[in-house]
Amino acid sequence: MIKFYGVIAVLLLFLFLPAETIGQIPNVQISYNSVQLQNEEQVFYCPTDSNYILANWRDFQLGYRRCGIGRSTDGGASWSNQLNMLMLDWNNHQSDPTMTVDRHGNFYCCWLEYSATAVNDSSFLTFTISYDKGATWVGAYPVSPHHGDWFEDKQFITIDRTSGVHDGNVYVAWARFDNPTRIMFARSLDSAVTFEDTLIVGPAQIGTGCGYDLDAGQFAQPIVGSDGDVYVFWRGGEITSETECVGYTALKMSKSFDGGQTWPIMAEPLFAYNVFGIVDGNIDVYNCPAGDADITGGPYDGNIYISTLNGNADDIYYHSDILLLKSTDGCETWLPPVRINDDPLGEDVDQFHPWLTVNQDGTIAVIFYDQRMDPSHYMFDVFAAYSFDGGETFTTNHRITNVSSSPDQAERGTPDVVTDPWEGMIDDNGEYHVLTPMAGKIAEYIGVTAFHDAITAVWTDTRNGNQDVFSASYTIPFLEPRLFDPVDNGLVGTGDSLVWSTSWHEDNISYRIEIDDDPLFASIDLTSTPTDNKLYTAPFGLTDGIYYWRVKAFRTVELDSTEYSDVLSFEIDTEVPSPTSPETPGEGITSRDSLPTFDWSITRDSPEYFEIEISTDPAYSGTPPYFHYDGITTTSFTMPEALPEEGTYYWHVNHYDLAGNETGYSSSTSFNFVRFICGDANGDLTINVGDAVHLINYVFKNGDPPDPLESGETNCDGAINVGDAVFVINYVFKSGPIPCGDCP
Repeated sequence: MIKFYGVIAVLLLFLFLPAETIGQIPNVQISYNSVQLQNEEQVFYCPTDSNYILANWRDFQLGYRRCGIGRSTDGGASWSNQLNMLMLDWNNHQSDPTMTVDRHGNFYCCWLEYSATAVNDSSFLTFTISYDKGATWVGAYPVSPHHGDWFEDKQFITIDRTSGVHDGNVYVAWARFDNPTRIMFARSLDSAVTFEDTLIVGPAQIGTGCGYDLDAGQFAQPIVGSDGDVYVFWRGGEITSETECVGYTALKMSKSFDGGQTWPIMAEPLFAYNVFGIVDGNIDVYNCPAGDADITGGPYDGNIYISTLNGNADDIYYHSDILLLKSTDGCETWLPPVRINDDPLGEDVDQFHPWLTVNQDGTIAVIFYDQRMDPSHYMFDVFAAYSFDGGETFTTNHRITNVSSSPDQAERGTPDVVTDPWEGMIDDNGEYHVLTPMAGKIAEYIGVTAFHDAITAVWTDTRNGNQDVFSASYTIPFLEPRLFDPVDNGLVGTGDSLVWSTSWHEDNISYRIEIDDDPLFASIDLTSTPTDNKLYTAPFGLTDGIYYWRVKAFRTVELDSTEYSDVLSFEIDTEVPSPTSPETPGEGITSRDSLPTFDWSITRDSPEYFEIEISTDPAYSGTPPYFHYDGITTTSFTMPEALPEEGTYYWHVNHYDLAGNETGYSSSTSFNFVRFICGDANGDLTINVGDAVHLINYVFKNGDPPDPLESGETNCDGAINVGDAVFVINYVFKSGPIPCGDCP
């Protein structure tokens, strides 16, 4: 057996210390006991005193929509709550509660206000403010003082906490109906007391083939980057053909470089969604983005993170996962998505309603609903995951709720006050009927906040037989590592590495990794003690074959450890595929085929993959004309797109396998591509007497035309006749001029 032991001696102590266990997290009800609905939650710690936590939610305890406010003064152990009473004079309904807090500890709540008896289906966005950690509130302050022939919907808010030139600016983004919907934006320079004129940051798109303007979208969320730039993200449509009604659903973004005053970047599509609309129990979920920015000044400062639901075509199932999308360059580019939920693939489990926050240390916390606890995948819980490495990996997920919720218990009871046509209907006999609640049955978002390692989550819970607001306040647990790469039964080749989740803060963590050809680890083949979450294969020294691996994490300050991770397997494959030998088109040949077929051979049967490069540059610099194709599974390949111009082309082939082993590119072979040779009337790529005969047959005997026609026009007189045949004969037998040689 080959042994590879690390040198971190202190880890030997850790092996004898008990691992931290994850017990049930206390769940605390925030909202009043009521047969009515409470849902759509937001929550924030006070950044100057983490004992104070404020939450808000949509509350139906009066029989129609109002908004509740919860306040904890003991770090979430207990809560008081009330209905918001600060409203505009003519309104009696509220909805879509959102919240934010500035770096001084002033809290801002935003509500959608509307009148159930208004003639026009219109609404206001209003703010209330607390300067004393939620003890009292002032307002309401409208975003716009005027009614319009529209309905404002699904507003989210944020504030600049960067200490920069725009510090304290309050931003709000929302969807404005009636169709076509626009994504709107407004900013306040005086702490949400007044707002500047609203701006359109997500215009509707014109689709002439659709016969109407395409809606801009919904669920707009503003985010402030570490440099004070303002982003708005939302779920919207993207037209790919204006003449046809063709497009896709996308994560879209607008960006302002001057604190929200102007928007030079508008409605850019960033990610194509696999659309997912409803989970079990008739719960609407959509592909809503929920994100945050790292403004900590730490190693991941400036990163933008978006968590979002996305459909996953997984074997026979199409279910929803939670993905992280990340940009490290101000949203110029986006890295490949990371799957946040860690339930096994191949099961019909849905995750939905994610919410994400970044704490003062740059740690990402994400919560979401999850069906994995129910064998029938119908009941749902709230789960959480964390990233300590800037979103590269996420921890093993853990359950926050201690009782599962049922969609069947999400219906509300008989209304106390029957005044709102939005929430039910009266039939022809005057009898009131309760309808399935609008806004997604359990509404459309939940909330999470973090103060260093302290987390508070809020969600809609049905354990009491209807919808109530529950919370959990806890410290981020020290979780066993989650194995990321390779996937179970995956391949590992030369130069690959084993990757697992960062389980704790990167300056206070180390790991023990064990690898064995026995899944019970009876006699371990390799042990290593790295301080980061990767083990490169270079020092393995293991022969090709199937192995099992597991990882344990150690906090180097607390001197404690996790349990071992799950055990996964991988196969080491270091055998290099056989080299390739280019065959056709062969060296120096001339071809008129603009879609050439390339053939090559290999020295042994190894059914892996090939990639081919074709270029006019022998160095294959990527400068056009340049073509690259990979994933080829046979030793023959026909170009799917035509060579764009005549000239000399070079091609070579690389042979690789799924373990990452490769031969490297073969030697180059060149060929000449010409569309035709003047005088080559019969298309055999040579000029001889056969071409003269071909022309005579065409002119006098109705024979086949030259291919192409212009190849037969040899003497530059603008016509194809017997003179062209004579010109070819003179060239072949009498050393006459080259066909077309003197043509202008």
